[in-house]
Amino acid sequence: MISNAPIERCLYALMADDRSAPRAGDGSSAQKMADALSLWRAGDRDASTREQFCAGLKETLERLVRDNDVDLRKAILQHRFPKVKDYRLLVASPKCEAALQAAKKLRDLAHPARIEREPDPARKSHLQALAAAVDDARAGRGEWARVTAGACALGEKIAADFAPHADVLAEKQELERDASVIEYLAQRAPHQSRSGGGARGRDVEDRVGTALTQLCNAMNEATASSEDPGYRIVRGANVPPALRPAESRHVKGELDFLLMHGNDVVLVGETKAGGATAIGADCLKLRNAVVEMAARAQQDRAYAFTLGGDKRSVDVGGKGKLQVSGESLKRLAAAPGDAPDVQPTWPASARYFLPDAVAGIPLSQRAVAYLTWRPASLDYAQALFDGAQPAVEGLESVWRELGEDPKLAWIWEERALAEQALNAVHGSESIAGFTAAFAQMKPGS
Repeated sequence: MISNAPIERCLYALMADDRSAPRAGDGSSAQKMADALSLWRAGDRDASTREQFCAGLKETLERLVRDNDVDLRKAILQHRFPKVKDYRLLVASPKCEAALQAAKKLRDLAHPARIEREPDPARKSHLQALAAAVDDARAGRGEWARVTAGACALGEKIAADFAPHADVLAEKQELERDASVIEYLAQRAPHQSRSGGGARGRDVEDRVGTALTQLCNAMNEATASSEDPGYRIVRGANVPPALRPAESRHVKGELDFLLMHGNDVVLVGETKAGGATAIGADCLKLRNAVVEMAARAQQDRAYAFTLGGDKRSVDVGGKGKLQVSGESLKRLAAAPGDAPDVQPTWPASARYFLPDAVAGIPLSQRAVAYLTWRPASLDYAQALFDGAQPAVEGLESVWRELGEDPKLAWIWEERALAEQALNAVHGSESIAGFTAAFAQMKPGS
């Protein structure tokens, strides 16, 4: 392991000072709701906090109604009509998937090519009847009982295997004939052209990667020893299985940036083309990735991180793997030396680097969607769709639910983590400031 603690302590101190500037939200509806949750967590229980939350939720619902949001309309239908909910639960169930596969298997049995090759006239006729029955049932013109009868003509085992699935498909078909389900299925999202989000994301990564490389160059200039291996940025590093849990849905598997010093990792960096809005849902994954790596790493081992496929991800020497010391991975849980940490539950080594400065982190899209689909929110939205002007007080029950329903506790947890993550977000100007600070240092100072 190679150490250059003074340089790293200086970097962490610069990042800690960067969070000292006062922060204010961007005024968006999601930010208003987020700020209300933060105020409540900080002990501000005035009515104005509740009113701020309801105002943000009201603005969100008004925007969705103006946009004729398909997902909101579907949620309203599910809220108003029990059969829509029954239908959604059925089609999402494993038994429905199995039934659809069984129907496909029967249709494959009666494939036109197979019918054409069938030498037995009677069996050919049965296959033709089965094919027509399956097609009619799929299209809603026929009954699945007729399919079962067609399968029976081909053999008792075929019919017996399909019979349980026929009941599920018949239930699905009956629900699809209900007026509310028909309206639900008629909801279609408008066609949207490709936005080029992937290209924007790569552009953001390139810009941030360039700024971080310049920072590394300045850190190297400030290093006293000519034998020092130097600092460098490695992009697109995949966390090895040994350093992440088997269930890794809430843990990042690929890291945008690793700031390396020899084989030691100094910090983990992420960037987001979506800016602050994307951090709300992402920060849990980044925090967990760093915590898991630090907890699972063995001090006397080295770990191979495979690198992404594009040229920007290849480490020095053109290798497709990066060796990282276990000792440095274990240190990711805390800042080096006496440098100040961000928060007790947020690892100081986990950082977001963005092109622009961030004023605040709004509620994640998932949290906003969950709140707009609460019963009171859906009633409010339906009134807006009907042309009414409902009172904002009708949304106060959502605020009460947020404080009382254990199922919504994750929103509070996500907000608490986002508040900590905000202190670990640095814009391009901040990165340039770090670079300038190192550029002014004399080697070995």
